[in-house]
Amino acid sequence: MSSMLRSLGGFVALLLLGALPVSAGSVTADSIIDQDSALQQATGQVPEGATVTGSRCQQIVMPGDSFRYRCSVEFTTTPPAANPAP
Repeated sequence: MSSMLRSLGGFVALLLLGALPVSAGSVTADSIIDQDSALQQATGQVPEGATVTGSRCQQIVMPGDSFRYRCSVEFTTTPPAANPAP
């Protein structure tokens, strides 16, 4: 019985650690040069320490048979763990 309670306590602790607040966001950039340039510009706007979770790009037809490339990069950030007061 006590090992079951210990296991349950560990599971609850794991759930609480998994419940840390996470923030998500995205950034978008355009380029008239090429898709790689748009993706690189968007990636460069991701906050330091954030984790990139996905990206998508589209080619937009402009007047005069030219193109514009638009890329969005999604990311998540996890705030640093709080340090207990001494």
